[in-house]
Amino acid sequence: MRIKKSNSNKKWILGLIIGVILGLVGGVVAGYYISSHIATQKQQVSSPASTQQQSQAESTTSSGVLPQTSKSQQNQQQAQEGTNLQKPKTYKAYGRYLGEADRHSIEVNLLNTSFDYKTFEFEPANIQKYNLQPGQIVELEFEEPHDGRNPKITNLNVPDEITLKGKFIGLADNNFAEFLFDQKHVVLQITAVSDKISYLDENTDVEVTFKTNPQDPNSNPVVTDIKIFEIKYKRGGAPCINTAREPLFEF
Repeated sequence: MRIKKSNSNKKWILGLIIGVILGLVGGVVAGYYISSHIATQKQQVSSPASTQQQSQAESTTSSGVLPQTSKSQQNQQQAQEGTNLQKPKTYKAYGRYLGEADRHSIEVNLLNTSFDYKTFEFEPANIQKYNLQPGQIVELEFEEPHDGRNPKITNLNVPDEITLKGKFIGLADNNFAEFLFDQKHVVLQITAVSDKISYLDENTDVEVTFKTNPQDPNSNPVVTDIKIFEIKYKRGGAPCINTAREPLFEF
């Protein structure tokens, strides 16, 4: 009888151990399943949110709140800024039109500037517009050339007459005299003002008004008026010099 009771106890203990093991295994499996299910749900919830944020970012960019400049636009802006920084200087001068050099340029003999430019870029339409004659006096604005090119005329006028300050160099004869205007020697017809010039000393400062020769534009321009700014003269028998640089008058 004691042997049978001992065997029954052993079976009961063995069954209890097996049950505990099975319970642990089942708990581990159930825990793994539950954690995997929760992680999947979190991923599904976060994915629509990310999509919505991306959509909002694209909408903000397309609406112009944060404009993006393309590389070509940036290059264009940089080129424009460089052009503005390198804008050529513009000068104004008077000269005598000599004729067309080619279809896109003309020749002008400058009268009152130290520049030695002679050929200027000028549009053919403008050449025809002004109907210029060789020898005609013109007033021009031009850009300082770069890279060995000719200066470009930006504006041109044909004045009735011009007035320049310079020096009286001397008489060529009774009808012509030589003047110096900013390093340029110019011979002008002085018939109308010969009485004012005949007594002048060389290198006298003067202001000369002259125009294109109406009889022949290719001939020497004609002086219409002259003002003397410095001259030797006598007051009470003593020689004096006017230093005020103003037109003289008789005492």
